[in-house]
Amino acid sequence: MYKSAMLIYNGNAGQKQMDKILAQIIGPISLAIPHLTLLQTQKPGDAEHFCRQHGEEVELVIALGGDGTVHECINGLSPLDKRPVFSVIPSGTCNDFARALDIPLNVKQAAALISEEGTEEKVDIVQTSDQYFGNFWGTGLIAEASLNIDEQSKGVFGRLSYYVSAFKSMTAQDRFSFEMEMDGETLSDEAVMVLVLNGRFIGATEFPLSSIQLNDGKVDVLIVKEAGFPLFKEILSAKTTVDWEKDKSTIDHFQASSLKISTSSTRYIDLDGEHYEGKDHSLTVLPGHLNVIKGNTQ
Repeated sequence: MYKSAMLIYNGNAGQKQMDKILAQIIGPISLAIPHLTLLQTQKPGDAEHFCRQHGEEVELVIALGGDGTVHECINGLSPLDKRPVFSVIPSGTCNDFARALDIPLNVKQAAALISEEGTEEKVDIVQTSDQYFGNFWGTGLIAEASLNIDEQSKGVFGRLSYYVSAFKSMTAQDRFSFEMEMDGETLSDEAVMVLVLNGRFIGATEFPLSSIQLNDGKVDVLIVKEAGFPLFKEILSAKTTVDWEKDKSTIDHFQASSLKISTSSTRYIDLDGEHYEGKDHSLTVLPGHLNVIKGNTQ
């Protein structure tokens, strides 16, 4: 087992709720790990700073929080020369990266993966021009939808707010021009959304595309040319894999290990639920870059 670990938890979460979570998990984890340090974030960027400053000093980093905390930890750990094992105890709204790793959403069960049952696996991380992501990168409809999420309704309705926002955004979403270079091939087109997937969950819903793998050295690129309810209804209701190739006029699907994207103007970017702005972007898959604790699939 691990001799040393750093547990980073979201200090902006409700204090009573976080105290309850910590009371459930600290005992088993501290019994399994002799040297356990707890660090509470106070403001955005703290988790990334903790990982960059102390990541090489421990064998394991545990992120207790939602996708924002996970995103910061990935950005803090990825540049390190000596990267510790990374684990997630999900306590957010969507917990997409945790879902992709088959980590239970029950915090006690997630903590048990660290102390008893979990297995390690190397997963890909994607480096952008100045950031890293583990789950997805998107611009157009996906970014506008997430920007329009009402935080109060998100807390009440969770994943549903994501799609309510998406449907509202569809009515006014404009097409934009872009140029894309993927593994040496160039494409110029217009779209309402460009989505680059490393993980298979967005907004707590599994994306029905069987080629999406966290450890295949590639990302799946979806170019959505038209906004419409049939597309999202298909995503939301899909119980099996959707054949994305059946309507090439609406959706183009590619796989790539590296790509460059330039849009006609500066646009919002959604990076694992966090928002940035930019016009020219370079994305490179870093194969097996992060060693993570994952759940045991049945």
